[in-house]
Amino acid sequence: MSPARPRRRGRGGQGGHEPRARIRTRELRALELAELGWSQLRIAADLGISQAAVSKLFKRVYLRAYQQFAATVNQLKAQQMLALNRVVAEAWNEWTRSQADATRRRQRKADGGGGATIAELVVETQHADPRYLEMVLKALADQRRLWGLDAPQKVDVRASRNPYADMAEDELRAAIAQQAHWLDDVTDEAVVPPAATSTLVPAEEARDASDVDA
Repeated sequence: MSPARPRRRGRGGQGGHEPRARIRTRELRALELAELGWSQLRIAADLGISQAAVSKLFKRVYLRAYQQFAATVNQLKAQQMLALNRVVAEAWNEWTRSQADATRRRQRKADGGGGATIAELVVETQHADPRYLEMVLKALADQRRLWGLDAPQKVDVRASRNPYADMAEDELRAAIAQQAHWLDDVTDEAVVPPAATSTLVPAEEARDASDVDA
């Protein structure tokens, strides 16, 4: 007699035997209340569970949503990759075809005259069309960006080069004169007129003066 197989336990509820449909219903209810701005304690009171159970519920829901989102993104990337592969294949075929020699039919008059014509085939050497190669390179670049294969662009945060290093002496003197003129204008605007100045009197001297006036 074979041993009895252990019964598979459900998720949620007391002892982990709550039906899955009821769990999903509670999750939807918790999400609706969270969108209304309810706290986890208030949601727990509404659902009749503990705040720790509500926190665990949200972690489970968010993890499941993240996994579904990641799967959707990967599926879209795969579809885009197949489309780009087709672009590369077709553009590469056209690039190869554009390099082949072209044969055309032409007619010319016979050397003997009399209005007779001779039909002949002429083979012309063609140069490859660079537009197809540009399409291939662009599609390959899109594939690299799609999967994040390009190295991040480096940014130089060091101080820039001295802008006056390549100036001639006359240009340097003119730039210094212009800077000095700007500084004079700023200084003139910053001067406070004498009428706007005031003399500060200590508090004790002010009280003494008021007592004398009284």
